[in-house]
Amino acid sequence: MDSLEECRRLLDPEWNFRVIIKKHLATLLKYRKLYWQKRYTVNRVRFGDECTKFFHAMTTVNFRKNAISFLRDDHNNIITDHDGKEALLLIAFKNRMGITSQPVMQFDLHSLINVNVDLNHLVQPFTREEIDLLFSKLPVDKAPGPDGFNGLFIKKCWNIIKEDFYKLCESFFELDVNLESINNSFITLVARVSTPETVNDYRPISLLNMDIKILTKLLANRLQLVIL
Repeated sequence: MDSLEECRRLLDPEWNFRVIIKKHLATLLKYRKLYWQKRYTVNRVRFGDECTKFFHAMTTVNFRKNAISFLRDDHNNIITDHDGKEALLLIAFKNRMGITSQPVMQFDLHSLINVNVDLNHLVQPFTREEIDLLFSKLPVDKAPGPDGFNGLFIKKCWNIIKEDFYKLCESFFELDVNLESINNSFITLVARVSTPETVNDYRPISLLNMDIKILTKLLANRLQLVIL
């Protein structure tokens, strides 16, 4: 249509057809960019920056980095099959988590911590201003939990869903809510070193649901005020 316009004036149907095609093409390019942005997140690159080759290359690097191609067990044997790696990781982290120990305190806490701290604000109800401030500082492109929602969705739909979050925080404070149905997470492994080989080279992190993440963050913010 652009080439045709150089030769003659476009008719109204042709003009409208070109407008429709351009809008459709812009939508497809937007979806393609979002796809690659989800596969590899670069916080310093804002949406709208054209850097397709960069994202394509980094997604490949990121995939190879996150993939656990093999693991070495305690006997230095290399395990490459999926079931073997799964069993090795399950046994290793199952033995570590949930085990209590009796550590010996090497510090005098009374000399390090000010015991004359006012803790009354820790038991105060959550205010709407406090909740709104927390949501305003949420990152928008972090990995979602089992609910599939991230910070971008919450911020875009905050005017619609905020009352539900207010009620959740209020019920949580009043001990009038059962969190069992939403208190779950995805556990994923993050490499500690550039070339991980053993289970010790990975650390597990939990991807929580957004509502549980908000409640824990509200409590953590109040505790930080005490420490500061």
